[in-house]
This record gives sequence, C-alpha cells and structure tokens, in this order.
Amino acid sequence: MNVKNVFTPKAAALAAAMSLAFAGAAAHAAPTATIFGGLGIAGYYNTPTANPGGSSAYDISSDGSRIGIKGDLGKTGDTTFMYEYMMNVNPVQSGSSSSPTTYTAFLGAKGGWGTVMVGRPFTPFYTDIVSVFNPFWWFYTTNVDVKQMDKAIVYTTPTMGGFNMSASLSNMSKGSTSGSKDETNVTLTGTYTAGPLSFAAGYVGFSKYGDGTHEYSQSASTTVWGTAINTYAGELLKSKVAARASYNEGPLSVNLGLFSYKPTSKIYNGTTTAQNDNAINTVSLWASYMVAPKWTLMGDISSTSQSDMSIANTNYKGKKGTITTFSVAYAPVDAVALFAEYQYYGKDAAVSGLDGVNSGTRANGQLAIGGYYSF
Repeated sequence: MNVKNVFTPKAAALAAAMSLAFAGAAAHAAPTATIFGGLGIAGYYNTPTANPGGSSAYDISSDGSRIGIKGDLGKTGDTTFMYEYMMNVNPVQSGSSSSPTTYTAFLGAKGGWGTVMVGRPFTPFYTDIVSVFNPFWWFYTTNVDVKQMDKAIVYTTPTMGGFNMSASLSNMSKGSTSGSKDETNVTLTGTYTAGPLSFAAGYVGFSKYGDGTHEYSQSASTTVWGTAINTYAGELLKSKVAARASYNEGPLSVNLGLFSYKPTSKIYNGTTTAQNDNAINTVSLWASYMVAPKWTLMGDISSTSQSDMSIANTNYKGKKGTITTFSVAYAPVDAVALFAEYQYYGKDAAVSGLDGVNSGTRANGQLAIGGYYSF
C-alpha cells in the first residue's frame, strides 16, 4: 500500500543521434530522449491487524522508485511520433523483488487530430478520474486499482471548448487453442474544464472471460494491490463507473468522487459459485491546501457501502468501511519533498477486505515518514 506514483520531473533533454522510419513516413525533426524518474524511501509502521493475537510491523522501503526514458521519434506534417519506457526499481530491497519491472512502455503519435498510444500506457480511467485522488507521496487511496493497461490502445480527442474524450481497448488477446475467448476490456472517459472547475466521468467494461477461457474468471493482469484487474474487494466485476468534480484555485484544491463497482452474479475459482452482485459504492472527498510556499497539507476520506444479499439461503454480507489518509509535506527545493503520512482503516473496512486495506479483524493504521527526489 506504499507506492509513490506521480512524477513531476525537471527532465534534461539529451541529444540523440538515431535514424528511424515510423510507419513508412520520413521524420523531419531530430529524435529526442529525456531521462526522468524518482527515488522515494520511507520507513513505515503498521498497527496490529488482528484481535486478538496481532502484532505491529515496521519496515523501510523504496518500492516507489522508478527511472525511465521518453521523447519524440520524429515528425511528419503536424504529427509527432513519441515513445516512453519506465521501469520500477527498488534499491534498498535485495532478492527477486528488487529486479526491475516495466511500469509504462508505449509508442504513440499526437497532432491536431488527437493522441494515440499503443502498448502499456496509463488507462484514461486513472488519468482522467482517479489520479486526482492519489497525489499522496506514499499511500494509495482505495479507488486506485488499475493505473496502466497491458496490450492496450488509447485514443484521446483534441480539447474543444474545454471538453475532450478518451477511448481505449486493453488486454486485447485471444488464444489460438480451442475454447479460447476474447479478453478485451473497454474504457470510455470524458472531461470538461472551465476555469478552476473540472468534471470527468468514465466507464470500464470487463471481458466475461478474464482468464481467456472460463466465464466469470479473474484476469491474469493485476492491480497495484496485486489482485486481478477485474476485481474489487475480492469480488469479480462486470463493470465500473465513476464521476468526479474538482476545484483548483490558488493554494486550495478539492475533489469529490463517486465510484460504483458492479459485480457479476457468479465467480469462477476452479468452480463457479454465486456472489453478491449488488453495486459496491464509494464516495471520496480529497482536499489539499498550501499553508506556506514550501508546506502542503492533504487529506482524503473514502466511505464504501454495499447492500447485503441472500442467495440460496446463504447471506452474502455487503462490503463496507471507511479509509482516511492524511499527509504533510515540506519541499525545500522543487525536486525534493519530505513527508509524513498516516492512513487509517476502520474495522468494517478491514473485515470487508477493501482494496488497499490490511485485511483483519480490527481497525488499524499505517504511518510513513520519508523523502522523495524527482529528476
């Protein structure tokens, strides 16, 4: 639950001497390369999650550290071809978990007609809606589940009158063996900005065949929590929708978000069983205030609820709970931030196993103190 995800680097452009052909078109501008990334290290402490018998835990981590390269491949007319590759690194962790893994990787093109990215880009559901609830230095909020999409193509329209839209297909795959099914997921989002106000709404529809073979199965692609991308709080999803409203003016920023996850009526885990298919609804309120030129306070509270359901004389309890996150950060220079953050989960959230929560039988919390350097 402790991953820094947003970079605002002071990137240095590097001269790159490379020749290329892109889709058979001659490039008329010199290619560029920019190295960017960040190093984040924090010590954190977790209170006990079980009652009785639980114990506290603490650790030092840098699993939010990343490095990447991006730039333009060239230009033809008003179309610029681009690329990006970023990987996760964990310099204070030894063993297999310290091995670099891909964070983002895509080729794309942009122009007056819009933007296209192909590969493993950020999902527009994250960039347009979820990301504004996730500027914390270390902790994620519960609605941050899928950030990047594998085997994806994204198209974003140009902004017209403050409005733009994005559409994407992800997990675009179907096996060649008999019985293989299409795994493609669909995402649609729209945003509108007028002065300090902005609004966004989005929809994600999941393939019924998450594993490419069985109905009501989980996808092999995972969320930031390591769970299947088509699940939330342990329930298999048919779709999810969300809407947000944001205000940004001077030192104050406020975001209000409504998230609704629609479970399927069944779930396949070797055998098909029933599950509670009532919608899981979350309301999130986030605010940030710069109290001084180098000091920022942030806070978020998320409340989740789902109605109970009785299926074949079995009572399926609904998910519920509240998660609260607070942060204070000091930035002595633009590229450096020092922070202290605390995240608290109520007992209901722990028992329900909401995403981002240390599941257990009691309320618990985490404290993280650390620093972050962006370049």
